[in-house]
Amino acid sequence: MEKDLRITTAKQYEETMIAIFEMQEQEEPLTKSQLAEMEIMMKAAQRYEDEEL
Repeated sequence: MEKDLRITTAKQYEETMIAIFEMQEQEEPLTKSQLAEMEIMMKAAQRYEDEEL
């Protein structure tokens, strides 16, 4: 069951990109749920880029 994340503002986009970067920079390996969450955020960011930028 995949959640859908909608980014509608530049601020949300920026916060999402920061969250993705911080997850990538963790010293511990990401869990499956963290990887799934990051995938959802990346898809939402890509959708925002395609529609708004």
